[in-house]
Amino acid sequence: MPPTGFEFPKIFLSSHREFLYIILNWVVLSNIRKKAALSDEEKLVNLSQSQDSDSSTSAAPPSQINARTKIVDILTRVETRQAFTDKLLEREINTFEEADRGLITEVVYGVLRWRLRLDWYLRQLYVGEYENLIPDVKNNLRSSVYQLMYLDKIPPYAVLNEAVEIAKNKYNQKTANLVNAILRNFLRQRKKLEYLETQLEYVERLSIRYSHPLWLVQRWIEEWGVDHTIRLCVANNERPTLAVRINYLQAHPETLFKSLEEAEVDHEVHPDFPEFVRIKDFSEFRKLDFLRRGWVSVQDVSTGIPVRLLNPQPGEKVLDMCAAPGGKAGYIGERMNNLGTLVCFEKHHSRACLLRDNLQRLGISHSLIVATDALQMPVEYQFDKILLDAPCTGFGVLSKRVDLKWKRTAQDIENMQQIQLQLLEAAARVLRIGGKLVYSTCTITPEENEQVVERFLKIHPEFERDSLKDDLPQKYLWDGYSVRTFPHVHDMDGSFAVRLTKTTR
Repeated sequence: MPPTGFEFPKIFLSSHREFLYIILNWVVLSNIRKKAALSDEEKLVNLSQSQDSDSSTSAAPPSQINARTKIVDILTRVETRQAFTDKLLEREINTFEEADRGLITEVVYGVLRWRLRLDWYLRQLYVGEYENLIPDVKNNLRSSVYQLMYLDKIPPYAVLNEAVEIAKNKYNQKTANLVNAILRNFLRQRKKLEYLETQLEYVERLSIRYSHPLWLVQRWIEEWGVDHTIRLCVANNERPTLAVRINYLQAHPETLFKSLEEAEVDHEVHPDFPEFVRIKDFSEFRKLDFLRRGWVSVQDVSTGIPVRLLNPQPGEKVLDMCAAPGGKAGYIGERMNNLGTLVCFEKHHSRACLLRDNLQRLGISHSLIVATDALQMPVEYQFDKILLDAPCTGFGVLSKRVDLKWKRTAQDIENMQQIQLQLLEAAARVLRIGGKLVYSTCTITPEENEQVVERFLKIHPEFERDSLKDDLPQKYLWDGYSVRTFPHVHDMDGSFAVRLTKTTR
């Protein structure tokens, strides 16, 4: 019997008895060392979640909240509570009419893309410390100026009226008067403000004009040059074209493409990665129900590159170290044709559940999902191939994760570097001699990519980098030994990947 207070971590089991035996023994030993009581931090997390639940149940019903009020609410939650934009939108706007859903999505993402530029304009108009404004008021102003600058079809009087009404309802007439005055000033002085923007010092002007943090623009200019940086910033601010990966375990391509054509969904098969299809109108695509059936997964083309480099085969023992939400794990399982062992680690239970659901949807039946930190993997089990798609700053996916620009700092790069090296160390311990390790990220910072790999190789001479010249077209290769993609060069997310071979113990 387990000791009092013992709790198994959430493990979703398959029939792999050999690995299961090792995992269960490891779990028992790990949990015996843990206290049964929650830590103070866990208690705070639970309390916070409870408060979130209470506050959500007392919120006004959607019918009483108009679209522009919801925009302000979502933006404030993203800013003050570090909420994920896509998850919030998915949860908060389902009850709105289609036109309102479109407006909310457009303005929320638009404000987050252009927040630095919007704030610069508003800072010129506000008499006082703009930073001290209440977040709701700031986001009301930001969303209004965004509509005035970037959405031509909405009349200015409608934008002003809604903004004033929101301020009055949320606060008082004094706040409404302030909002009204600032927005009217913007309309009167817009040309003057645009001129003042052109007079800024060059790098600051680029930062404001393309709405990227100054420290990041400076860093990119030093690394890539001005022209590359401008084109990268422009690409980050464009609305992304979404892509899906065909799941050949579940879907018949002929049937899938015939359905797309009959529904008149504009699409394009990627010339270098034919399992990926770009979808021009995703709202129409969703109506075909391909996602629920497991025929496709929503995945950027860049996510397929690490799996292609790994080249998992039926019958192999493969590890995906940071597997959620499961796009790459699903692709690995499909290429293994459900033969062999696929082990997926994900330390966060909620994300492990999401991973489980996605793999089940895709028909992946040979996977073992372990909701535990991959840094603590038992060394008794050796893998043929390992994918380490490491946690990173995400600077390659800013067109989709628009809020990351304002959440990341230069210190995050250094912090991520330490985590990435620790994960590589863990991978090295459980890879068999002759095995392959693919290290990948969705960022473009050399500190998290080449420099991490170089530091790892210095302390692990038993590993060497593979040439990738026979794996991918030359345009994706940085030096013949690593992959680097950029949104403005390759029309996909920014990413990095390298493949290492373990030659000796």
